[in-house]
Amino acid sequence: MKSYIYILTITIGLLGWSCDEYLDTAPDERQEIKKLTDVSELVANSYSEASYVFLEWMSDNAVALSRNDQSEWMTQNFMWEPVTANEGQDTPPYFWSQTYTAIAHANQALDAIDAVENTDENFKKAIKGEALVSRAYSHFLLANIFCQHYEGATASSDLGIPYITAPEIELIVKYERGTLQETYDKIEKDLLEGISLLSDDYYVGSGKYHFNKGAAYALASRLYLFKKDYTNCIKYSNLLLGDGLLNSVFVRDMDKVYTGTSSISLADNFTDPNSTPNLLLVRKETLNVTRSYRGYRSNATVMDEVFGTNRLGSDDFRDSRWGYRDDKRPPKYGERFRYTTATTGYPYYIHPELRAEEVILNRCEAYVMNNADGATDNLDKAMADYNIMGALWYENFTPLTPQMMIDGYGAYNAENMMTFIIGERRKELFREGIRWFDIKRFKMSITHTSVTGETSILQADDLRKAVQIPSGAIAKGIQANPR
Repeated sequence: MKSYIYILTITIGLLGWSCDEYLDTAPDERQEIKKLTDVSELVANSYSEASYVFLEWMSDNAVALSRNDQSEWMTQNFMWEPVTANEGQDTPPYFWSQTYTAIAHANQALDAIDAVENTDENFKKAIKGEALVSRAYSHFLLANIFCQHYEGATASSDLGIPYITAPEIELIVKYERGTLQETYDKIEKDLLEGISLLSDDYYVGSGKYHFNKGAAYALASRLYLFKKDYTNCIKYSNLLLGDGLLNSVFVRDMDKVYTGTSSISLADNFTDPNSTPNLLLVRKETLNVTRSYRGYRSNATVMDEVFGTNRLGSDDFRDSRWGYRDDKRPPKYGERFRYTTATTGYPYYIHPELRAEEVILNRCEAYVMNNADGATDNLDKAMADYNIMGALWYENFTPLTPQMMIDGYGAYNAENMMTFIIGERRKELFREGIRWFDIKRFKMSITHTSVTGETSILQADDLRKAVQIPSGAIAKGIQANPR
């Protein structure tokens, strides 16, 4: 049986495109699906190339820099306003549209896979597993950006996002957002089914650019942490990391990362696909992330707040000595360029979407939060994990002890360990956009002052923590977030 698909057949109502824009597209851009490799190529396009690092600029890791180029949309984003001045790269509307386009590729693959000639059942299962996990991940990011944070008590009433599970066969489709609980249930279903099918026997040489088993476990670790299902968070973290004492192979040696002579070489070290801690790497098109002279960024004050809070008396390898201070070019991201003609093209960077260090920190947090009886067993496990990481993050490292927690924080208990872990999490995941999710999870309040002097306070339960969906999607009938 032959299966023909139209890559551009995708929810006009969802993306907010007009009919004229859609119909201006060449109608015969179809790809004939005959083999499993054709389906696998579809799945390879199910990873959104849109960056979500604009979330970093919404967090307490960014301030106004008068010397920087500040566009209107950047100020809208920084001040938690709907971004309407620009819908191009590095904006919430761009992330919305590109991520739903990625979901469409996953859905086309899942729709086509049973129609092709089956020559390798295991390969077929692996492709289906990757498509399901990729679809789950895209919806998970959309939900955590454009919805409120998941809370068990309110998830059944909070707005979710449209969860798309099939290719479009009609020009215009009416989408309902449903509840956040429904969205999370579908994410979890896709993820767990996908994990059961995934295989690491394929994509040799490019495995870090696909959802391998380790990356899927990392996603499950984050999902269950965000749901406050700490038992499952630990379970899936352990499937990646193993039980017992943490193996240091899952933590990059920052002293080795910073052996290059330029920011590009440092970034290449950080995002090396051969590095065990890197679980999923995705190419992201950008005009701003790698260019420190654009937008709202960190400065020396922020850097001192983030990296100057270490109470161990050691020098942090991630600190200002390697170009972090005052927002020099961040060594995590190196700009590359994809030429489409001899002189034009698109800048992009490689983003470490999922990595083992985050999983370790997830497990540390889950250990602490699973310590309801007040015993120190799980606190000790979290401390043991941290000490393995800290030895590769700090120079002249002194292992953390219960007495040090008592001396520095007043007591060795879950509350103080959480304060410590979240501080280390902010350092390790700095400039990756993850801080915004933590601000939502922990109901933090932050204040921003724009480059023009306007001040806005984001309250603990502020409705603006759910980024407004694009105006084009609202115009097509998708329910807006309340304000």
